[in-house]
Amino acid sequence: MYEKRLRGVVIPTITPMNENGTIDDTSLRNFTNYLIEAGTNALYPNGTNGESLLMTKQEREHVAEVMAETNNHRIPLFIQCGSMTTEETASHAKHAAAIGADGIGIMSPAFFGMDEESLFQYYAAVIEGLPEDFPVYVYNIPGCTTNDVRPSLLKRLMAAYENVVGIKYSSPDLMRAEDYLNTVGRVPELLIGCDSLFLQCMMTGGVGTVTGPGSIFYERFNRLYSQFSEGDFAGAMETQKKIVETDRKLVGIPGIPALKHLLKLRGVISTDICRAPHRALSDAEKQTLAEIYAEYCKEEIL
Repeated sequence: MYEKRLRGVVIPTITPMNENGTIDDTSLRNFTNYLIEAGTNALYPNGTNGESLLMTKQEREHVAEVMAETNNHRIPLFIQCGSMTTEETASHAKHAAAIGADGIGIMSPAFFGMDEESLFQYYAAVIEGLPEDFPVYVYNIPGCTTNDVRPSLLKRLMAAYENVVGIKYSSPDLMRAEDYLNTVGRVPELLIGCDSLFLQCMMTGGVGTVTGPGSIFYERFNRLYSQFSEGDFAGAMETQKKIVETDRKLVGIPGIPALKHLLKLRGVISTDICRAPHRALSDAEKQTLAEIYAEYCKEEIL
């Protein structure tokens, strides 16, 4: 029944907000349509870039519902469901299935250190409440959660549950990415959450990237995926170099506020408001982003 998967350029969507900090439904719908029209391969709301851990359970469900309704099954929609408790994570997962999502991602719990058995039980409790064929991607972002999903744990989960199909790995450790893929049994569908390793991930056997900047610089990210898929590796290498150049220019500017400001510059959302403790960007940072975007538009002839 559930046939769609995460492939290519997957966008972990930001959550647009009004000036008073509430969810901006109009901008959220505009953003969803914009991404679909841009040729995005899949949508991934309520993740890190979506500020999910700064939102209430009800707000997260609302974002998922608005995006599901707006998308209307046009492209794959996988909702990130990981939360601070097993109970809330399981609730988000069931809600995702109920509203017609194509699958989910599950981030490991944050802050409190968990051993492998604790993490296995966490994932198992969530997965066992879902339809047996509902696709699940493990989301490993150890730099934020401090709970690393090691290859041994992913292997256990994939052996125990057929619907665990892959992993989103948000770390610049390509050796670990190779360790995930070098396994006996089912090979996980691996997506990298590091723009600078998009091409390298696919060359080693990965299937795509989950990229926030890809929502702004989508022409470049889509081109790289097309070049790779068509066997134009020389062209893909050149495109990857441009992605890396932009990635380095963004260093030092708070990530989520930067994404929202760039989307505002592109005319997609109305404000660049983020939830505290995210801070507003300085005038100098906004000027830097304006220069980065202007240079990108010139290079891409937009």
